[in-house]
Amino acid sequence: MKKSVIQKSLITLLFATFITTAQVAPTDQGFTDTEDLPGWTISNQSSPMGDSSWFQGTSSLTIFTAQDGEPDSYIAANHRNTRSQSGTPGTICNYLIMPDLGNLESVSFYSRSRIANNNFTVFPDRLYMVYSPTGEINTGNCTDGFGDFTETLIVINPELSKSSDDTIGYPLVNWKQFSADINGNGRVAFVYYVEDAGFYGNNSNYIGIDSVSWVLAPTPVSQINFNPWK
Repeated sequence: MKKSVIQKSLITLLFATFITTAQVAPTDQGFTDTEDLPGWTISNQSSPMGDSSWFQGTSSLTIFTAQDGEPDSYIAANHRNTRSQSGTPGTICNYLIMPDLGNLESVSFYSRSRIANNNFTVFPDRLYMVYSPTGEINTGNCTDGFGDFTETLIVINPELSKSSDDTIGYPLVNWKQFSADINGNGRVAFVYYVEDAGFYGNNSNYIGIDSVSWVLAPTPVSQINFNPWK
């Protein structure tokens, strides 16, 4: 009898310790193949619509290579997301929506842009990371809002600065990591949003996103179907 009570107590203690300390391992997306991104959604709402969207990064050293992995293993977007007409710039509004991942604790990623081919001129870029608390993924036109993505988590280069200081402008020389706490069951999206953009615009060039990683919240005890007495 005593032995049985002690065994049950030990099992209970071990189980409680497991529930308290267990964390779901971080997961990531390195964009080895942007044609194979299960659960990810792309929605280009740029105006006017251009002839490019999100695409596989380039391995060209004249642009830049990936933050990690093979040289072209990142996802990119550029000024051709919008089509300038008759010398008039457009507005880039291009969504890269993460899968439905469940109860997220946090998301982090790397991003960067570049100086123009003349190694002097800067056409500023801007990237938002936004959150849909409902989990719905209807997109807005950016100018009037981001649709279901009502919470802004991160903005890289909010004022479209040409500064090479990556605490002010977009990182132009090296990849830089950004991260945000989520703590919810909604959906996260990256939005390449630039006004006065395109071939005839003063803004927009080329950006990359790489090494997106996320941490899921531990499963609450009440949701774990486990009975130590069986």
